[in-house]
Amino acid sequence: MSTTEDPLTPAASSAPAGDSRAQSIAWAVAAVVVALVIGFIAWLATGADRDDGSGAGSGAPSSAGPPAEAPGDDAAGSPEAAPTPPPEVQQLLLDLQLRDADDPLAEGEVDAPVVMIEYADYRCPYCARFHLEERPDLLPLVEDGTLRIEFRDLVLFEEPSQLAAVAARAAAEQGVLAAYRTALFERSVDGQAELAREDLVAMAEQVGVADLEAFGTALDDERLHALVRADTEEARAIGVTSTPTFLVNTTVVQGAYEAEYMIDVIEQQRELVGAGAR
Repeated sequence: MSTTEDPLTPAASSAPAGDSRAQSIAWAVAAVVVALVIGFIAWLATGADRDDGSGAGSGAPSSAGPPAEAPGDDAAGSPEAAPTPPPEVQQLLLDLQLRDADDPLAEGEVDAPVVMIEYADYRCPYCARFHLEERPDLLPLVEDGTLRIEFRDLVLFEEPSQLAAVAARAAAEQGVLAAYRTALFERSVDGQAELAREDLVAMAEQVGVADLEAFGTALDDERLHALVRADTEEARAIGVTSTPTFLVNTTVVQGAYEAEYMIDVIEQQRELVGAGAR
């Protein structure tokens, strides 16, 4: 990430340079914590009971779709029964939150009690379904200050997805991210869209990007490409291999669940923060 320190490594030590033993211990602890996160998320993925053929849980990058309806009140599906990560994992999940007022991909107050980090690929049909059908029902929680959504790119489907992610960031720089993001997802809701460069430019014109020349130039901007790669590398570093995946404070949700379920998870996390659990 360009705006914060890497959450997967210990902060630079202010101790004397000769204190190599302390630095070695810090790195060892960080490695153990990251291993715990990777193991926890991998366990969630392999333990998920999916029959959609997406490949989620196989270890291969994939889009992940849960059952068509959100889990009911049974013990296996309710937020109350979601596995609780170890304390070290919970802290690392919280440390991944940027809470950067200048983050162009985020929505909501920087001090919202709940942050939902959303890892998604613009060509993932399940990500598209969530964005178009479920995400709008979460926006009242953004508006009332409960929820902040921090979008992160997780490129799974090769170069077209990389370029689509860069195009979204280019649209964000001209203030039309919301409309452009929706247009991208509309193209993939029924299957991975083949998005060539000319398609991305045409969509920019359709949603009202003012400076199409600057938009076209931005598609080759190495700075934007590097930001997309950094998001993807972050996701892979903590073991996220399917989209969409959500980190809701200290709860990990994998798949495009219905808004009702997501709201339950968000409210549970808000109550934990209110109780001083963070």
